[in-house]
Amino acid sequence: MKYYLMPLHTHPDHGYGMMGTTYRDAADNITDTKQYKKDWYSALPVCYLRRHSIELYLKSGIILFHKKFEINFENDSYDSEPKVRMSNGKWELLRKIHNIGVLYDRVNELINSQMEFLTKNTKCIWKFDDNFMKWINIVNGYDSGSDYFRYPVTRDENRDKRKNAFKENTIEGMQDEIASGKGGMVFVLQNSKGEITSLYNHDSSKIDTIYHALENASNQLAGFHAMVRTELFDGF
Repeated sequence: MKYYLMPLHTHPDHGYGMMGTTYRDAADNITDTKQYKKDWYSALPVCYLRRHSIELYLKSGIILFHKKFEINFENDSYDSEPKVRMSNGKWELLRKIHNIGVLYDRVNELINSQMEFLTKNTKCIWKFDDNFMKWINIVNGYDSGSDYFRYPVTRDENRDKRKNAFKENTIEGMQDEIASGKGGMVFVLQNSKGEITSLYNHDSSKIDTIYHALENASNQLAGFHAMVRTELFDGF
């Protein structure tokens, strides 16, 4: 119960895990409402919440493993401001890292470095789902800097187009989609002469893949966070 009732700054992970839980719960609460439509723009804030929960859970894992096993952050003690050791051996402040691929690699490195202890002293299997790396790569391919779902425009114009619930099409293109059984909502713009100037049809297929990757990864990390708290920190 201390996990829920104590101030965030008193948590051994500084509240990263609790914040991850609140973001994940917020996403679940939104998707439970009758008004929610996964194939509409309301999917974007849900994706952001889940993506941020993933980042927070991974950061929590890094902090907790350093504290439990007294692993220093470079030349600083394990209870100093958290850092992440990058693949090139350099250390960066944890608060400056948003790439979940980098964070996941560090979590895996820490788990593997303590696997002998974990195997002998805990009841859990310290291994992520076989598809977990694939989910992380999908999410990172869209959003390596935690800005894709927060803003309509990022540094990658082509990537930003994948957010759209509607795509530009042609009459011929729509006819082909209808013939293939896709169909769906169509928005047509005409000029004063009644001529079609633009045609857009509803298409959420590009968001589906990342949507499910975020949902799966976030859920798995919620379990991982609970496991770390329970097995290594008496639930805190």
